[in-house]
Amino acid sequence: MLLREADRTAVRKHFEDLAGPVSATVYSRQESPLVVPGRTPCQTCPTTEALLREVEGLSERFTVEIRDVDQAPDAARDAGIVRLPAIELTGAAKGRVRFLGLPDGHEFGSLITAATWVSGAPLTLSEDAAEQLSGLRRPVHVKVFTTPT
Repeated sequence: MLLREADRTAVRKHFEDLAGPVSATVYSRQESPLVVPGRTPCQTCPTTEALLREVEGLSERFTVEIRDVDQAPDAARDAGIVRLPAIELTGAAKGRVRFLGLPDGHEFGSLITAATWVSGAPLTLSEDAAEQLSGLRRPVHVKVFTTPT
C-alpha cells in the first residue's frame, strides 16, 4: 500500500462528495528488461498505476483504466499524450483534467479535488472568480506547472 490509513480515510470521505462516476485513464509504459532504441523508460509509471489502483479501491464511483502506450499507440496519439505517465479524469462535468507525472505530495490532493470537480459536484468559487469566468465565451486550455517539494 502506498497510502497511509489516515490518507485512505480522508480520500473515502472526500469521495462521498462525488456527484457521479469519475473515470481515470492512466497512460503508461510497462518496464522492459530490454533497452529499446528510441523508447524512453518511464520510471514513475509503475508507482502511478499502483497509486491509482489503490484510490480506485476507495470508491465504487472512481474507476481506473490503464492504457499502455506501446500496446495502444493510437489511443495515446489520439488523446494527445506526449509525456508519461499521464492521468486523464473525466466525468459528468464538461471538459477533462489531465495530470502529467506521478501525483505525489500536494499534487495528490489536487488529483482528489479534481476528481470531485469532474464528477459534476458544484464548484465553490469566490464571487469575483465566478464573475471573471462568466465572461469567457469559448473553451480555455489551462496548464498549471508544479515542481516537487
